[in-house]
Amino acid sequence: MADLILRFAKIQLALCTEWFHIAGMVKRNQTHVSVGRPREFELDEAVRKAMDVFWRRGYHDASLPDLLDGMELSRGSFYKAFVDKRGIYLRALDTYIDDAVRSVGETLHSNPSPKAAIREAFSQQVDQTSDVEGLRGCFAVFAAVEMLPQDREVAPRISRLFRRLQDLYAAAIIRAQALGEIDPGLDERTLARFLVCQIQGMRVLAKAGADREQTRAMVDLALKALG
Repeated sequence: MADLILRFAKIQLALCTEWFHIAGMVKRNQTHVSVGRPREFELDEAVRKAMDVFWRRGYHDASLPDLLDGMELSRGSFYKAFVDKRGIYLRALDTYIDDAVRSVGETLHSNPSPKAAIREAFSQQVDQTSDVEGLRGCFAVFAAVEMLPQDREVAPRISRLFRRLQDLYAAAIIRAQALGEIDPGLDERTLARFLVCQIQGMRVLAKAGADREQTRAMVDLALKALG
């Protein structure tokens, strides 16, 4: 039990550091926008619209006219806010990563039973991959396939996403072990990496045509690893 508490404390410290990082990014972005840079459009909304363009076309095939049209911006407004295509792409990827981590974190803390919360997180993935939006797959995986291993700015972002997701699942596993819901003899880091890997693989297969029933069966099999 003491070993579980120590491991849990270490992961909680890492998670707190990540949440402070997100809060700091939000504060800096708000300050950056408000001081001397009035905007006729919402920066966050513009970034999300750019994300949709990159999601459909990829980084290399998305032209500046594509982005201006999708973001509903003039050329001058675009350059004033984001400098270039590279700048808006990295902003879009950061936004996607923060959204993904926040969503999973909220789900994994939404149930007093950590094991049930993990199952709920997987169920949400089934729902997301079974609709029209789900056919687009994961934006981060899309970015990894297109940009890695050469891109030295995208690579650490993708690594950070999967590390943060693994931290969240590892913390939930430790909580479940402390409650007797999961075998305490299982290594939480290995199990967390397995779960994240299963989610990403499931999303790729859904994009390739796996239906809800097939995806649900994959989830049931993956979660058997929890005992």
